[in-house]
Amino acid sequence: MPIKNLSSLQFEEIFDQIFDEKINQSSIKDFLLDLNHYDLPLNSLIGAVNSLKKRMKKIQAPDNAIDVCGTGGDKLNTLNISTAVAFVLAGAGITVAKHGNKAVSSKSGSADIFQQLKIEIGSDKETIEKQLNENKLCFLYAPLFHSSLRHVSEIRKSINQPTIFNFLGPLLNPANTKIQLIGTSKKNTMTKIIDVIATLRKDNKCYVIHGFDGMDEITLTDNSYLLRFEYGKSIPQEIINPEDYGFRKINIKEIQGSNPEENAQKLLLLLNKEKSAYRDIVVLNSAFAIKLANKVENIDVAIEIAQESIDSGKAMKILTKMQKN
Repeated sequence: MPIKNLSSLQFEEIFDQIFDEKINQSSIKDFLLDLNHYDLPLNSLIGAVNSLKKRMKKIQAPDNAIDVCGTGGDKLNTLNISTAVAFVLAGAGITVAKHGNKAVSSKSGSADIFQQLKIEIGSDKETIEKQLNENKLCFLYAPLFHSSLRHVSEIRKSINQPTIFNFLGPLLNPANTKIQLIGTSKKNTMTKIIDVIATLRKDNKCYVIHGFDGMDEITLTDNSYLLRFEYGKSIPQEIINPEDYGFRKINIKEIQGSNPEENAQKLLLLLNKEKSAYRDIVVLNSAFAIKLANKVENIDVAIEIAQESIDSGKAMKILTKMQKN
């Protein structure tokens, strides 16, 4: 039977065998490339999520906690946007359980930034839950909560292109967040991500975003696509034009970063109130997350809340509290 015709249960069984190390590395690589060839069948995503959730280490989070997480893989080498958004949201009083990893197909992942900022990365359940309650923000380093993924880490690097595992990350938050802003680098996965959530997590609220430039964020270089899943139903695709919210469109070079050291320094400058295109894109993405979290109904008001989180120093205060002494 062609791989694209397999049921979600059949895919789940294949992933069970992969994580139980019953399939050799060469066959796993061929399987992952086949999934890419068939544009990640919906059932493959459902099966993989079910397989990994059985093995996932979990933490408790408030029902109103949000995750802001991208799939990665857009190859644009931008500064770390969703990581900065997490601090802005926490500064605005929104509880954020940030799921992320080190760079796989980019120069700098969210975990790289947290390490550069001297914020401890761990897996102790009580410590993380305490941090989440006290600071409104915790970082959940994917490999510490999904240990079964170590079996495919070298294969992912050898493939040197996004695989199904990039697109699973936002669907596997260890805090099981019910509110999510998910960025994806492949437009044709937007509906699939929504369909997975509609199938497995009907009580979730989710925005899935994709920039016209391929960015797994709401971009400033062009318009962006937005799909919403709220109150048990999908809402037709919308277009986000940053100019509608007072932001100029930019050249991608204005928000491109480099190594973790440079990206972390840029994030610190942003939180220390430096005006830049980086600040603008973080504010715009934060605003949509604020609206999603039911803080406000109007994006313009949400933009003001995001700006106030930075300009009042509240976002920076969150970072400082989380740093190791």
